[in-house]
Amino acid sequence: MTYKEIFSEIVSIMEKDSATYPDYGAGEHEKYSKLITNDMERSEFVHVVQQYLSGFKVYAHVSFRDTTMKNTGFSVMRYEDKLYVTGANKDTGLIPGDKITQVDGMTIPEIEKKEQVMLMGESLERQGMLWPSIITFYHYLTVEHDDGTIEEVQLKRGTESEQETDYHFRTYENGTLYLRFKDFVDADAISKLFDDCKKELDTCKNLIIDVRGNGGGADLAYFPLFEYCFPNGEPVNKYVNIQYPVAINYSERNCNDRIKLIKSFFGDSIPEDVKPIADKMLSDLKSNFGKGLIEERDDTPLDMCGRTNPEKVWIITDEGCGSSGDSFVEAMSFSPKVTIVGRPTAGITDYSNVSMVDFDDFKLVYPTSRDTRIDHGKGLGQKGVPVDVYIPWNPDSIGKDVELEYVLKQIAEH
Repeated sequence: MTYKEIFSEIVSIMEKDSATYPDYGAGEHEKYSKLITNDMERSEFVHVVQQYLSGFKVYAHVSFRDTTMKNTGFSVMRYEDKLYVTGANKDTGLIPGDKITQVDGMTIPEIEKKEQVMLMGESLERQGMLWPSIITFYHYLTVEHDDGTIEEVQLKRGTESEQETDYHFRTYENGTLYLRFKDFVDADAISKLFDDCKKELDTCKNLIIDVRGNGGGADLAYFPLFEYCFPNGEPVNKYVNIQYPVAINYSERNCNDRIKLIKSFFGDSIPEDVKPIADKMLSDLKSNFGKGLIEERDDTPLDMCGRTNPEKVWIITDEGCGSSGDSFVEAMSFSPKVTIVGRPTAGITDYSNVSMVDFDDFKLVYPTSRDTRIDHGKGLGQKGVPVDVYIPWNPDSIGKDVELEYVLKQIAEH
């Protein structure tokens, strides 16, 4: 397909198949269509499409990427007129604490003005997750190091990253257990973590759950935590309050794609334990085929009961925690045992249940469900799930774990 053909197909998907269409329609496609030519640079084509999709103001659940383009290999936070490096792969020429003052000779405010649509109206503190995808279209950075020296650093892509353990636990004094979830993707690994720390989970007095930067995954992966995070002897559904239904977009494309996905995943033999669920999904897809948005109540059973231990649960989160991470923090916020610490989550579950379309090496991601709380002014976009204890980010946080230190201090003092 040519670039123009790909863009035309993306516009059609956003207008008919994406669950964003009641709020945004096809977006400002005329504006960006004029910028696309079939002989333009590949990276510039990706840049224009990303700018177009950024107008829908849905981080991660609406995206377009070139799968051959490597990432920049570092993370940043915005503070005033600088980008502070908070993490970096080796060979990037950057280390945590470095200050990026210019990009291709332009100051951060100048780049912000140029790329304002890609920053989606987020506040400075919530822009950090968006800047790496902007910087990838530029070439060099002006960096101020801690010793005051200034250096121009060539942007490198595909640098070697250090492997982080996605899921782990450790214990502290005062009967405190710490659990870390980088995401909720690997159900088997998460189940193993629960098995490995079951004794500590069952007996701890204080439980700390760290979901900072949690990239989401499957809600079912965190369900075993419900019994530990809610009051003893009472069903979770007494507390978790899902007020508004979710609307699913049963467009022809979405239905066909989901039917193919289910059949390719299970083949001809669906396991007995999941067969009722799979059969219902297939039945719903066939009966609602091509009918567009249909509201459905969440009937996920939350009839498990809470328990005595732990007595207190602390959840540490931030603006990088999204999708199933959003859902986890929001569900736990209903519990009187839980205190949420840090900064509000990414807030991207207004539009969820993403579908993917491949255009050779390009990949489009778009949502197929829409939370109707948007219609009541209670959407999470640009706000996220609120916290009980807000700890703002500033450069002094680099190299320290300010949020965890706060929680451990509270536990020690009580």
